[in-house]
Amino acid sequence: MGIFIVAVIATSLGSWWGAKLIRMWGGANRCQAVSFAVTLAFSPIVNLWMKRPIIGLLLRRSNLGHRARDWPWWIAALVLVTVGVCEEGIKATPALASSIRRAIRSRGSAVPMAFTIGLGFALGEIWYLAVGLYLHDRATASLPFYMLGGFLSERLATIFIHSFLSLVALNGLLIGSGRFLLSAAGAMLLHALADLAPILYQMKQLGPEPTGLVIALITLGSFLPFYRYSKKKPPAGRWALVATSTRVLYSVEDLGKPK
Repeated sequence: MGIFIVAVIATSLGSWWGAKLIRMWGGANRCQAVSFAVTLAFSPIVNLWMKRPIIGLLLRRSNLGHRARDWPWWIAALVLVTVGVCEEGIKATPALASSIRRAIRSRGSAVPMAFTIGLGFALGEIWYLAVGLYLHDRATASLPFYMLGGFLSERLATIFIHSFLSLVALNGLLIGSGRFLLSAAGAMLLHALADLAPILYQMKQLGPEPTGLVIALITLGSFLPFYRYSKKKPPAGRWALVATSTRVLYSVEDLGKPK
């Protein structure tokens, strides 16, 4: 099945890029490894046992199906909030461990921790979605893998989006537990806003080009904090964005320098 080939490719690329960045930042410690394992396992769990049942109950009570184009605005808003609360709530669970809270003492320690949490959740989500597509849309899942490039690019983009949202939440720990609750709520709200364009597209309220542009801008904005943490100067020239991404992922030191 094409969807599983693409899922393997996405997992392999995401793992390789993630390991590359983490090694660049000095390597993973025990707290990061535990956080990665927890969010990797909890990613499909929160979708199957929390998010999906809640949204299903909401739609049944409203006599609506799963096609977003049939939803009124208030249902779409509740779905967005549900997704944000469930996913960011699960991603915040590693911070319940005192050892992990102690390990986050500065922004320098919060960035790698947030990235490993986001990476674990995004990799787990790849397989939840791939299996779901296979079970519920066999025609799409059976397409040749080279026709499922949208799935691949979207899944790789969510690594940085999930990581950025985790960083928003973890930054609260630098001030105190009370602020962590507030920053976690902020991450939930930002998650709902990040999903707004895709759900508008499903509701036939937004075209594919504007949706793709919004997702690209969100991905870029989510990527920047991790680039800055790498302590590398941004390259000059018209291909700055491409060169920056390549430099961070592949550690190319001289790419983009003016000739």
